[in-house]
Formats: sequence, structure tokens, C-alpha cells
Amino acid sequence: MNQPIEADAVREFLVRHLAEVFSTMLSLPAVPLAPMPSGDANEHITGSVGFAGETVTGSVYLHLPAPLATHVTATMLGLPAEETPGDSDVNDVTGEVTNMLAGGLKSWLCDAGAACALTTPAIIRGSSFHILAGEGVSRIKFAFESGAHRGLVEAHIKFTN
Repeated sequence: MNQPIEADAVREFLVRHLAEVFSTMLSLPAVPLAPMPSGDANEHITGSVGFAGETVTGSVYLHLPAPLATHVTATMLGLPAEETPGDSDVNDVTGEVTNMLAGGLKSWLCDAGAACALTTPAIIRGSSFHILAGEGVSRIKFAFESGAHRGLVEAHIKFTN
């Protein structure tokens, strides 16, 4: 890796890339907001994709409240407004959108000299949970709005020399 990558640069990339993914794949906006308050007791569907290489490790998390995850799924699958997608479809689409977000980050990191590979997406469902970052891990977090819904992107990243 030629130049150290700063957490702010990762955040800026993720903000731009999330907007691109939502616009291109879903024809939906994703506008960054100030961080969401913690302790939201509503159900969330969270996609998680890890990445690892010789000089970088981490994970990308896409936290979607259930109504936003359902809307994103229906939009991606082209379902009519009266049809509600099932949990399996919501899990699959949330995982795929998270994979697109992490895949863009992976390419960006590789271009910056921090080659890495991705894990397969995992899904976490629940309410009032927090994902803790380990020692020496930068935690990048930003909220976004898509229509009437708000979501959260969280990335944990650690560089080693």
C-alpha cells in the first residue's frame, strides 16, 4: 500500500457508492444524514459482508428498518405495490445490496493497494442490537434517507502494515 488510507476517505467513498447502488440498481435515492440515534427498538434487517487481505480486514453492515428492507426488495424484484415480499426474498436482496456496497469498497481498496477478498453475505434480524468494533478497528458510520425511510451503513476496517 503506497499511501495510508484514512477512515474519512473510506466514509466518503461509501457515501458516494451507496448513492450509486441505490440509484442504479433500485432507482431510489440514498441521501446521507447525521448519525441516527442509537437504541432503535424497531426490527432491522442487517446485511453483513466481511473482507480480508494482507493489509486490511473488516466488515460492511447495511442496517435497514424492516419497512425499508421490504421496499428495497419489492423495488429490486419489480413487485406490484399490492404484493409484499417474503422474509427469504428480503434477506436475499438485503444481502445482495450489502454485497454490492462491499464489492465497491473492495475494488476501491484494491485500487489503493490494499488487495482483499469478500465473504458471502450474512443476515442479522432483530431489534436493539449493536455491533462492536474490536481494538484498533476504525468504525465508520453514517445514516441515510431513502424516501420516507432511514437506514444506516456501518463499516469496521483495520489496516496492518
